[in-house]
Amino acid sequence: MPLTRLSVPDHLSAQQVRGLADAVHDALVECCDVPQGDRFQLVSRFERDHLILDPNFGDVQRTADACVIEITFLSGHTDAQKRRLYRDLAARAAGIGLAQDDLVVGLVENGAIDWSLGNGRAYIDK
Repeated sequence: MPLTRLSVPDHLSAQQVRGLADAVHDALVECCDVPQGDRFQLVSRFERDHLILDPNFGDVQRTADACVIEITFLSGHTDAQKRRLYRDLAARAAGIGLAQDDLVVGLVENGAIDWSLGNGRAYIDK
């Protein structure tokens, strides 16, 4: 059950942004056993001065195309799955014309009680 936030520079084309959104979802399905239909994504576009990312921190070379991907999902994923997710995301980014160094990814895990999908019910009470 992921909720993904994509923070992207406003100069990226709609096609690039949709490609990134698809890449993130496909990587979650492939690497973290997320069901295909479990897709909840929020995209925010930022002007150059409102997306402030150090170009070199972490021994990488970020460009003006750098994006931040924040994924909140149910706990239980192994370190190996997370590492595979990072590698898969980088490869998929390259496939849509973004540099592999241009993805900053943050994962947050929580429990089923921390979600409601509607109807005033906790996900755990489904």
